[in-house]
Amino acid sequence: MQKSKKQLILAISSLGIGNLTSATFSFCLGVYVLQKTSSSMLFSMLLLIRPLSNLLLSSLIGFCVDKYDHKKICMIAQATSVVAVILFIALFREQLSLSERLLIIVASSIVLTVCDTFQSTSYKASTNSMVAAEHRQKLVAYEQLTDAGAVILAPILGGLLAGVVAISNIALLELAGESVVLLAIALLDFHLISVEVEAINDSLILSIKNGLEYFKNDRYLMELLLFAVIANFALSGLEVSLPIAMMKELGIPANLYGLADSFCAGGMLLVSLLLGSFKMPKNYLLTTGRIGIILAGDFIILALACLCPNKLLATGIFSICMLVVGACLAAVNLPYAMYVRTKVPVNLQGRVGATTSSVVAVLSPLGYALFGLVLGQVKPVWCLMMCAIIIFADGLRLLLSTSRVNSSI
Repeated sequence: MQKSKKQLILAISSLGIGNLTSATFSFCLGVYVLQKTSSSMLFSMLLLIRPLSNLLLSSLIGFCVDKYDHKKICMIAQATSVVAVILFIALFREQLSLSERLLIIVASSIVLTVCDTFQSTSYKASTNSMVAAEHRQKLVAYEQLTDAGAVILAPILGGLLAGVVAISNIALLELAGESVVLLAIALLDFHLISVEVEAINDSLILSIKNGLEYFKNDRYLMELLLFAVIANFALSGLEVSLPIAMMKELGIPANLYGLADSFCAGGMLLVSLLLGSFKMPKNYLLTTGRIGIILAGDFIILALACLCPNKLLATGIFSICMLVVGACLAAVNLPYAMYVRTKVPVNLQGRVGATTSSVVAVLSPLGYALFGLVLGQVKPVWCLMMCAIIIFADGLRLLLSTSRVNSSI
């Protein structure tokens, strides 16, 4: 028990440092590209690296994680990240041409993204063997806490550093963070808790087929995944609609929009902290469906706020609603993550984890494009109402399917 608690503290503290430095470095790279090129296309390309890499490599990553030792994969991936940052520092010079600098930035971003996906997938697949059962919910909840903290702090820290400190010097901060994570992985015992794991001897193609077969047979997981995919699609509509509604339609200053938007991370931070101390209900489908209904109601209030003539009052409503959005996201993510990381067989967690992450993430660019087109024809209030209807239907579908799915297990 004591060893498990130490593992929990070590994992979360190193993850917090690593998330913050990585998010800050990514933010600064994005700002640098925008400052030097004024190209939104190149900036968008940087944002697309992660979902695109996850989609293309999810099968290979899942196969490797399920077939080979998790700690070895984590160590190799993290060591490669450290080497990639060292190479970035050694190669990146302002004296180089802009195209050469951009090539180094894109290449480094791709390598760091792929390594991070290998590392995080292996790490998450080790939840059952890394900490005791009573610490697993805390581990997942506090991971969300560090993610939300990085979302809040990285733009602040990056904003202070970008344009003042050279990119190669900011990379030193990233190198320190990656090195701390590497040291933590070396110290963590990935086999603290004895877990029976069936060896994988299948080929890559057969392994992928078996992984997909698991999705087909696990109705519980499919229901949670379908909810996540649809909800994520609707949330992309919020990301597109909110800045247009606040700044373009209502004429609210950019700093107040930024303040309202940051409340989402605040909601995630608060709920993740609370969930680390309270037990989640065992019926994940019922809990997730109810949260979906609450989120739909919140979207309706967001839509109505678009009609508010008072800028300060509208900003207050948007801020509170975004706080609720963040709280709902944290509350939904926990049961989903807990199911994947504690109920799915260990020898399938790599394939299941990598596949679900890529499937959920890949719909975001599609949502941005589709809702961007919709907002060219209708006002944000109607776009947000559409999102509310989608999420309500998604939550209601999950509530109605709960008893049927539970009885079939």
